[in-house]
Amino acid sequence: MFPIPVNIYFIIFSFLVSLFCYPSIKHRALAWFIPFLLLMISVELTGRYIRTGLHLANSWLYNIFIPVEYLFYTYLFYRYFEDKVFKKIAKTIMVLIPVAAVINIVFIQGFYSFNTNTLLAGNCIMICFCLLFFTDLFKREEEMVLLTTPMFWITTGVLLFNLGELSYNLFFDYILKNRHDPKAMVFTAINGKLVYVLYTMISIGLLCTKKWMARRYHPM
Repeated sequence: MFPIPVNIYFIIFSFLVSLFCYPSIKHRALAWFIPFLLLMISVELTGRYIRTGLHLANSWLYNIFIPVEYLFYTYLFYRYFEDKVFKKIAKTIMVLIPVAAVINIVFIQGFYSFNTNTLLAGNCIMICFCLLFFTDLFKREEEMVLLTTPMFWITTGVLLFNLGELSYNLFFDYILKNRHDPKAMVFTAINGKLVYVLYTMISIGLLCTKKWMARRYHPM
């Protein structure tokens, strides 16, 4: 299990940042990052222990968690959308994600095989929500400074992460079946680097909720 990969340290750092920022996010939807990041760390460490310690397949763990991850980000977009149509879309997707994931597990890809369908669909949904959020953001009439807008940073991280994953996931099944990447080492390498980007952006976004960050970009 040890040493722990660098990408997990990035998640741990984001969790510590979320605790540090708790006073400024406790009344916002961003406060849900605290339990979410703690769950993420637990899943990553458990998955690593199952694979390297017990030498067993851990795909089933991620088949459970990945829909939860997409559900969390969809909820976040739902809370921060101002456009009523966008909010309705997010609300509908929150219902469809668990339903589609269960259908895929029970009838299509199974519980113990890595559910690439769920991953690919989630990538596409997240990319669409990111684009909708930027559209929603630029439609707003009030003056905003993007560098101090938490969801701007978080959305940018989610967009870059999912664009990167999508570029590989589109060919994931073909690559595995033809044994071009039989142990998914390329996927792990790509995913690891994308994690650096995502959780750095999340950390910056959370820090933007602190008053001293706001003053930095709003000089008196």
